[in-house]
Order: sequence, then C-alpha cells, then structure tokens
Amino acid sequence: MLTLTRSVRTCLAIGLAQGLLLWLASYLTEPGIRFALSTAALVGGINLLLLGASLRERGTAWLVLGLTVVMSAISAWVYWEGGDSSRTSNWLTGTWVCFAVVITYIVTAFILSWPSREGRFPRYEDLFRHAWDTVFIVLLGLLLNGVFWALLLLWGSLFKMLGIVALNQLFSTTGFICVSSMMVLALGLQMGRDNDRVIGLLRGILLTLCRFLLPLSSLIAIVFTFALPFTGLQPIWATGYSTPIMLCLVAANLFLLNGVFQVGEQSSGYPRWLLGIVDLCLLCLPVLVVLAGYSSWLRIEQYGLTPSRILAMLLVAVMLAHTLAAAWAVVVPQRQWLWSLRISNPLIALISVVLLLAIHTPWFSPLQISATNQVKRVLEAKSPVETFDADTLRYRLGPPGTQAFEALLEQVEQGRVLAEPARQVLLKRLKDAQAGKIERESDGRLLEWVGPAVEGSEQFNDPKIGGQGCLYPGCAMWAVDLDQDGQDEVLQLPKYKWSDALYFFKRDSQGNWQRSGAYEGVDNPLEMIEQIREGKVKVVKPRYQSLQTGDQELNPKLDTTPQP
Repeated sequence: MLTLTRSVRTCLAIGLAQGLLLWLASYLTEPGIRFALSTAALVGGINLLLLGASLRERGTAWLVLGLTVVMSAISAWVYWEGGDSSRTSNWLTGTWVCFAVVITYIVTAFILSWPSREGRFPRYEDLFRHAWDTVFIVLLGLLLNGVFWALLLLWGSLFKMLGIVALNQLFSTTGFICVSSMMVLALGLQMGRDNDRVIGLLRGILLTLCRFLLPLSSLIAIVFTFALPFTGLQPIWATGYSTPIMLCLVAANLFLLNGVFQVGEQSSGYPRWLLGIVDLCLLCLPVLVVLAGYSSWLRIEQYGLTPSRILAMLLVAVMLAHTLAAAWAVVVPQRQWLWSLRISNPLIALISVVLLLAIHTPWFSPLQISATNQVKRVLEAKSPVETFDADTLRYRLGPPGTQAFEALLEQVEQGRVLAEPARQVLLKRLKDAQAGKIERESDGRLLEWVGPAVEGSEQFNDPKIGGQGCLYPGCAMWAVDLDQDGQDEVLQLPKYKWSDALYFFKRDSQGNWQRSGAYEGVDNPLEMIEQIREGKVKVVKPRYQSLQTGDQELNPKLDTTPQP
C-alpha cells in the first residue's frame, strides 16, 4: 500500500515542479529557451527522482547540476540553429532528441554510482546495476502513466455519454497534461526505486534471455563472416545499406555479451565448446565493423560528407573500439573471462558521451563540416559540376550550408573559381536551386525535377495527388515517355537508400496529373536518381507482351532462373 511518506511527498513535489516548468515552456515562443527549459525539467528532475536521498552525498548534486546545465545549453543552441520545423535542415534537432536520451542514460548511470564509489571512479558493479535498473524503473513510470491516462479517458468517455464534457475539456488542457503526467511519472519512478526486488527480478529475466540468445547471434556473425570469402564483397557494396545492417549485428552481439558478462565475477555458464563459439564471434566482430566503415567510406569518397555519413563513421568508431576491446579480452589471458571489459566498457561509454556532445556544438557541427566538404569537392573537381547537389547545400545543411552556398555563388558569379564551361554549368545549378527549381510548400514536400519540369508541375505540390509523401529528404521527379505515345509521364523517386515503390503519373485530357501505376523491386532509389542524371536509365520494350481477356490484363512475371 502506498503511503504519503516524506520520500513520496518529495517525489510528488519534484514531479509538480517538472510539470509546471513544462507547462511554462509550452507558452514560450522562442524555441531555444522553450526546449532548454524542457530539457532542464526532464534531465534534472529524473536524476533527482532516481537519486533520492543520495543526492546530498559526496558532491553528487554538483554532477546533476553540471549535466542539466550542459544538456540545456546544447538544447538551446540546437533549436536556435535548426529548430524551425518549416526548414528542411532539421537534421540537427532530430539527432539531438535521439542522442540526448542516450547521453542522459549513460551519464545518469555514472551519477547514480557516484555516491558509492571506491576511490576516484565508480565501481563497475554499481555501473552495471544502475545501467540495467534505470531502464526498468523508467519503463515502470511510463507504464503507470499509460494506465493512468487510459483510466482518465475512460472516465471522460463515461461522463460524455451523460452529456458532461467538462472532464474531457479539462483532461485535454496543456497544464493538466504536463502536471499530471510528470507527477504520475515521478510516482512511478519512486515505486520502482522502492521495489528493488521486483526490478532485480526483471533484470535477472532479461539477463537469462541474453544468455540464451548470445550463442545464436554469435553463430550468425561467424557464418556471415566466413561466407564472405566465397561470396566476395561486391554484394555488400551494391546494397547501399550494408553499414546499418552490419552495425546492427555487431550491436546485438555486444548487447547480449554484456548481458552474459554482467560484472565479470561469475562464470558464463556455457560449456567449453559453446564458450569457444562466443570467443570466435568476438574475433569476427572487428572484421564486420571494418567492412561497415569501409562501405561508408566508399560513399564518402564517391559523394562527399553529409551529416548522416559523419554520424555513421562516428558510430563505426565507437563500435570498433568496443569490438577491439572484446577481441583483446579474448586473446590476452585474463583473471576471469573477458575481465578487461570492466575497464574498457566505462571508458568507451564516457568517450561516446564526449563525441555525441561535440557533434552538437558549433565547433564540431556535422552541418558545418559537410557544407565545407561539399564546396571543397566541387572546386577541386572531385565532384562533377553536372551532378553537384546545390539543393542539399542550400536548404538541407542549415545555416552553415546557406552561408557556404551564398559564398560559392558569389565566387562563381565573379569568376574567381573554376574555368569555362564548368563555371557556367555550376552557376546554372546554383541559380536553379536559388530560384526554386526545387518546389517547396508549407506542407514540407520537397520535389526536385531531374531535367525540365512538365507542364502543370505545380500539381505535384499537392499531397492529395498520391504516391510518396516526399517529406525530407524529398523526391526526384523525372519526365519520361513510359508508354511511347509521344507524351511524357512523370516518374517519382523517393530519395531513400532502401527499397520502395516508384510511382508514375499520367496527364489526362483535362490537363490533370493522376497516378497511373508503380514500379516495384527497386533496391536503392537514391542510386537510380544518380543514374538518371548520368543518362544511364532508359525505357525498354518488354520482351513478353501483356494479355487481355475481357476487362482483365495479365502481365507476365518472369522466373529469376530459366526453367527447363
């Protein structure tokens, strides 16, 4: 039974303060201040709730204050720099929302372990326990919130049937949502801290699952690695998404490995032959990370740096550090199985925090680095001026990209860079981007015409026309005569690296463009867009014609291999 003890009253007071701060932030118009205040309320408040009475021990309060100030300051800069949702340069805000959670999670584990440290550094046992328990405690708070709001909605619906809508109006107000949600979350966190046996039981169940799944994931990594000499690396480079897949495989193995390793003082529980499989997997993981990094590097060499590629290389570096540490622990004799992970894991975690914080500062912003690199490549003839993506530089790399675009345009207009005819080609692409050859509407659709736009092209700005949503990073539109009737259709290609449908549109007798069909089975539309720019895509007549029986049209589907 929950009683209003002093600790419960304290957590409710913290939740009330968090809710009031979020409520206040919702009324602020300046995005930087609004999100800085929200960050301070969430980061600082959650740490206060998780620490409880330990806050006053051994200077822990100063650590919480430092984390809150740093996170709030970066949130303010990020949303001042790229927080305008009407712009397409919101990569910075999107990544910060994601990685702010990761940074807070890692640093919170260190802060929670600080009061019980021995010497200058927290004990690995405490880091391990808090890293796992914090997840379950926060999930309990979110679960309690979900049940709380489900009951409130039920309550409101019942009275709405009686014609009383005041409750629903109250529950939908911003102030009630902020205050009640944070107070219930605070209460859920307090319940999780008080019921450490339940949290420990959940942790034990998850660790048991890790022990069961690690051999399977190890076998997958081993079989894939040893299959590479027989298949070659070309199929990997041809996918366009090999880096995330291989990094996911490595991350899954590292996650399960740490669930089995725990604090390193107990045995793995595996027989010797199964332990050998896990050790062999750990020796294979650095190879997979190097291949993932090389795959990203090929893209960088071919197309230059972008914020996403910088982030990919950063993740590759962190993964490589983890896998090399694990391989070292396998090769070098240890006091216990993989004992050196007790040193490498916390060190790599702190380095990861520093790197993630750094890329969200003005000095190491991927937007600035990418803009500088793209301009440098085109001026040094590493990127053809015919395919230079001026739209990305102007609209998708934030203020640094805009500044680089304007500086490059000024240099080209004054004839200070490149030689004819490359200068005129580049000037045309810059002018097209500046003049709005890329159509932009308030709904966020981004349409780039590869080649001349068709008559009535403004109709494609309306989302009701169908096809892809064409939100960031947008779609390429290509006018091409697909049915050889002398009139161009329009092929819509999403700017993604993964497989997706390519819709095409035909103009009716009234001049209205309508969706007519789609091409399936395109592995990488982004590569196809580049091939269209290079003139490597053409319309071909099908080998086998379709059959029509009544109102039904039968289209042939060819076998992948000839049948006898």
